[in-house]
Amino acid sequence: MVNVDALLSEWAYRCEKGYPDMDSPSDLRVLKTILKEQGIELPQLQEQMLREEEGENQLSKEDIKKLIDDAELTPSQLKRIQKVISQVAFMEAIDTYLEKAAAESNILPKELGKFKTYLEELGILEEFAEYTKNPIDFNLNNAHFADDIKQIPKDKLTQLYVKMGSTTDEKNVNIGPGEILFSILFKNTKKREDGGDLSIGSEDNVELKASTGASGAVIAKGYNRGKWSETKKKGQFEQFVKNLGMEEEAEQDAIKYLDVSKSWPLKLALIYDLYSDQDNFDKEKFKSGVVSILSKIYNQSDWYPKGKFFDLDSYLTDKDMDAVKFKLDLAKELIKEYMDYYKFGGILYVDKKGNIDYHKGDQITDEIGKSISVSGPSDDVPRYRLKK
Repeated sequence: MVNVDALLSEWAYRCEKGYPDMDSPSDLRVLKTILKEQGIELPQLQEQMLREEEGENQLSKEDIKKLIDDAELTPSQLKRIQKVISQVAFMEAIDTYLEKAAAESNILPKELGKFKTYLEELGILEEFAEYTKNPIDFNLNNAHFADDIKQIPKDKLTQLYVKMGSTTDEKNVNIGPGEILFSILFKNTKKREDGGDLSIGSEDNVELKASTGASGAVIAKGYNRGKWSETKKKGQFEQFVKNLGMEEEAEQDAIKYLDVSKSWPLKLALIYDLYSDQDNFDKEKFKSGVVSILSKIYNQSDWYPKGKFFDLDSYLTDKDMDAVKFKLDLAKELIKEYMDYYKFGGILYVDKKGNIDYHKGDQITDEIGKSISVSGPSDDVPRYRLKK
């Protein structure tokens, strides 16, 4: 007895599109190979395939019907066949649409395959096929990326955004969340090969900073995005504490602060609070030590101790250190540095719920601490996310 359920699964798995196309000679050759591997003898079908392979003619509907008639099928297997056949009607429209999007935005076949798999998992294949008849432009003024899409439920598109997540291209370069999805969904959006991530209508060079998790997006050039232990070692934080020359008990307490679960600017503030109570307190010595830390962590930068936004003097009084302002201004300097290097015109933020916020020019740094919140840094770089 032929296990048609397993046969169809294997056939779909081996097909380039992720499902069998009855009009595709290559897909029919795949079926022939599977039948041969499994020792299934269907002489008439095999003979027909051979003729097709030799260019005489193609497999007919009658041949497929005979395959079904000759097999003993359960109700669940018949249902699976019905599902495959019903999808053929609209999958051609989807494939044509995706082939165009792939050509325009250099999207890899593996990503198109994932996209179609997720459409099926979310039960929106037919809805997307309908959408491809009249795709829309990406409106950067909307609150959510899917606000203007009527054919597909917004909650399903949000789930699709999360499922697509991050990936890598053929050069193993990271492609962030939303970059491929938006290039597929919107007719005015194309994935760029250099500079920013996307071209969106008249906005030719847009950097996409999206996150499908809780931590937020990274905006920094070439710095450690790993563990605090790496940043701690690189910045030589323990040596910084020892160089302050505090009393032994205070020094041990300060070293313990380095391992509390806080951002390292706050750790510095806690250490400053201890140090300012010491008889040998010297604000300039502390400041010099912080500059040394910054120069080791951000060895490609030159905005410390004072840059366009960052001003170490302004965070230190005789008793306290303003860790919040330190962190926000650090974040602004890193963004400005990133902008200057990649020459992009604006940043599109997307949170894990699909909410969007687009800023360009001076708005990019002006909104830090306002519509854009900053968490960390626990390693070298802060994380940015919408306050929505």
